Amino acid sequence: MADSSASLDTSTSSDSASPPHRSRKRRGGCFSKNGDIKKIKQSSRSSDTDYSWESKEHNKKTHVSSWTKERAETYGLFYENKASDFSEFYDLFCSCNGRSRYGFIYPLEGEEKHMLDSLVEQTDRMMEGHGVEMETGWEWGVAADWPYVWTKCCDAVKVLIETYRPAVNSGNHFRCYAALVNFYMALKDYVQEEMWRSNSCEPSDVPEGTFTELCAKFFEIFLLRSRRGEFRKSVMMIKDIPTSSTPDLRMSLSTSPPPSLVVVDVVKIKRSALASCVPFNIHQALDNQLLGQHAGELLLEFQLSVFRDLQAVFGIICMQTTLIFTCLKITMKHYQYIRDFGEDVVIKGMELDDTSDLIKSKPDDGDDKEKVYAKTCHEKKSLPSTDLNFQKDLRKSGTIFYTKPYNYLISKDRKDIMEFLFWMGINCKRITVSSV
Repeated sequence: MADSSASLDTSTSSDSASPPHRSRKRRGGCFSKNGDIKKIKQSSRSSDTDYSWESKEHNKKTHVSSWTKERAETYGLFYENKASDFSEFYDLFCSCNGRSRYGFIYPLEGEEKHMLDSLVEQTDRMMEGHGVEMETGWEWGVAADWPYVWTKCCDAVKVLIETYRPAVNSGNHFRCYAALVNFYMALKDYVQEEMWRSNSCEPSDVPEGTFTELCAKFFEIFLLRSRRGEFRKSVMMIKDIPTSSTPDLRMSLSTSPPPSLVVVDVVKIKRSALASCVPFNIHQALDNQLLGQHAGELLLEFQLSVFRDLQAVFGIICMQTTLIFTCLKITMKHYQYIRDFGEDVVIKGMELDDTSDLIKSKPDDGDDKEKVYAKTCHEKKSLPSTDLNFQKDLRKSGTIFYTKPYNYLISKDRKDIMEFLFWMGINCKRITVSSV
């Protein structure tokens, strides 16, 4: 049989006779009734061991939760005006001949390419044939939808446990299958919470962690390891003031120390706000506070990013069952400028193109440092022009590009994201095994 390390959580009943009915008030919540976009706050009980953050010498401490889009732009961090597709994430590997420093490979070849295709086919078949599908016009806030979704989740768990087995007898195929069953169990629990909330005399939101847990369960289907962001606070000194970030989830490699793969923000948003924005423009769909905070979390994750040698860090904005994939492109030089000069980066004209990696060492003297930065900016402006296609493909340091929203309970959207997620998962598995 397949790898025993992958196990099904069958403690939750899959009886689909009738959805539970009871009225009780739940406090806290994931999705606001008025549909405003708002960042979910997780209370952190873990201690932060970063000396720069805990040091009593620092009277000022800031958190990226207070950032706005305008604040991020003062550091030279800008969202593009239109959505990109996944090919632009893969294009990052052109600069390293298809293999990053951490061992990520694109495209996959040989047995790994066969594994990728097989896992995509198996998962698509299970979710299409036995899973839960959301109709395009659904509004999750409509209480009448919940009993139907709950019943579908129960049916999916029952069929997958009792009648389905992976077609390929491999550890990865069984782990994927087991994670899918556990995901539908988590989705059923979430829907159950929503039904209790909607039946209450005083309707309230489901507990804060419920939807974050559902996100984590979904990513496990693709062999990805995620942990709550509070397990490791990211800290960056900006103009000698410690700035921290605590994302909702962080996907990382199972190595020591674990480098960051993707930083995930779970947010509240009214679904119609996304549907009405066609073609998708993130500036219109999401508010400035959310965009500023996500930009800050990408920035603070850069030093530990698996893709740092590609001058990139990946992120995901998760809204209910909808995902937007993001990527911050930033040079080490630009990152250092932000550390040294903070919001003066744009004022001083220090944001750099990817082609201008000119400084090899950083002077200790502040005045000399200013002169070197000014010299670099002058050299950047005098760089020879290249052909138009090359210029078109370049992205200025500080650019955040992103995809359109994908709802993983809608068949067409799900098909578009599965290959990308499995590509990350298979790379992670190989790197983890080779590091043992």
